[in-house]
Formats: sequence, C-alpha cells, structure tokens
Amino acid sequence: MVTNVTKQMSTEWFRDRLKQKKISQRGLAKLLNIDPAAASLMLRAKRKMTSHEAHQIAQILGVPLNEIMRQAGIDVIDDVRRVSVTSFMDEHGHVSLMPARTHDTVIGPADCPIGTYAIQVRSPTTVKDGWLLFVNPAQAPANDNIDKLCSNATHEGKQLVGVIRRGYRRDTHNLILWPSNNIASDVTLAWSSSVLWIKP
Repeated sequence: MVTNVTKQMSTEWFRDRLKQKKISQRGLAKLLNIDPAAASLMLRAKRKMTSHEAHQIAQILGVPLNEIMRQAGIDVIDDVRRVSVTSFMDEHGHVSLMPARTHDTVIGPADCPIGTYAIQVRSPTTVKDGWLLFVNPAQAPANDNIDKLCSNATHEGKQLVGVIRRGYRRDTHNLILWPSNNIASDVTLAWSSSVLWIKP
C-alpha cells in the first residue's frame, strides 16, 4: 500500500541508474511511450510518477518496484500484499465469481490499495491463459473510466472485462471486451472498477 508522496524524489538516483543502463532521458521517455517533457517533469518531481510508469521503470532498470517507488518519494508501507483471486474470466471477457472460501491468494503489486482483488484468465486456447488482472476495489461510474480497461457490472447482473467507450444511445456504453476485442454495444453499466496491473 502507498500513502501520499511524503519524501523528495531522488532525481540523482534515477539519473545514475539510467546512466548505468546507457539510457538517456529521451530514451526513457520513448520506452515509457510518453512525451520527453513529461519524463523530464517526472524526474524533477514536477509530475507524480504513475503506478504504471513505476512498474515499467522497474523492468527497464532491473530494480525492484518497491525501490523505484521509494526513490520516487512514495512512502511504501507494505512490501508484500496478498491479494485474493476472487473470480475468473473466459476469452470473451465474461467474469464468473468463485464460491466463498475457495479463493486462492497471490502476491500483488506493492502499491495496490487495500481490497484489491484479482481475476484469473481461464482461456486455454489463448496465450493469456492464467494471466491475472489486479482490480481496484473502488466502484466508480463508467463515465469516470472512459478509455480504461475495467471490470464492469451491467444492470442485468453480468460482469465483463473490457475497455469502456461511450455508447450510441443515451446512458449506455460500448465495451471492447478483453482479451478478444469483441464489442458489446449499448450496455447499461451499474459500475466499473479499473484494472490496476496485469501479470502474465
């Protein structure tokens, strides 16, 4: 779990690690798929590093995620958080809840909020079989998560994983279902919870 930024960004630490890897600031921006100015602002503590960027930088530098977060000035409270695998999904993005007391637990990202849960992909015919999606426990209106991959509940009681887009009719949304990329059009959503991290 992570609290608010309470410490100073260790700009020199990041610059030293990038130098060791022979990666320029512009090169880092390219690897992160962000504008070079955004990378500069982030390394100078003028812009907060996102959770996704922290994961990417950890992989790029070959440094544990917790260390990246600490050096970014983020106060890491728990190094390890166990997350319940509460449900599974098929290749069409349809989610099924597992019965109570059958939930396995896995190690989740260090920065995941309390209550984060995981959905396991069960699709033997795809390369994503066995992947885990770590989902934010907060349930938000669908309009708050436009263009984000989310676990979504419909008013009919279905749960679907997909990227949310605006629907063609009022008060509806279209879902690009994950991982199939099929489209569910004009769905009425009760809530959505963003996917925080995907673990292959």
